[in-house]
Amino acid sequence: MDDVLRNYGDHDTLRQMERVTRLRQNLCSYHLDRGNNRKLKDVLFLDLGLESYVRVLTERIMHIDIGFEGYVREVSIILNNLVLSYQWNELGSCRDDWVNIVQPLLAKGQINEESARKIKSVADRLK
Repeated sequence: MDDVLRNYGDHDTLRQMERVTRLRQNLCSYHLDRGNNRKLKDVLFLDLGLESYVRVLTERIMHIDIGFEGYVREVSIILNNLVLSYQWNELGSCRDDWVNIVQPLLAKGQINEESARKIKSVADRLK
């Protein structure tokens, strides 16, 4: 939480989106105590606020040319946030495909027509 607050005005929006996503994952994994209603309510409201903040950050860079790798990174962050927000199995499968197919292509620097088709096939599942 301190990392997100300390970097609230960070100009690297994608890095801030990643920080918030990691915090949301931590909240959902370790702090959802369904037996404690007061704590559950606090964690859920914090999670809603963080989800809203990711949306604001996404809208901040929506019309800026951040390059192909930046767009792929942004989609990855958005997919992770959607998986945290919605319990839809297909969305989780799409995120897993994104991690297993798209991110290795970028890591290897294999940006070509074939890799663009693979990226599009994963993105088309979200429609």
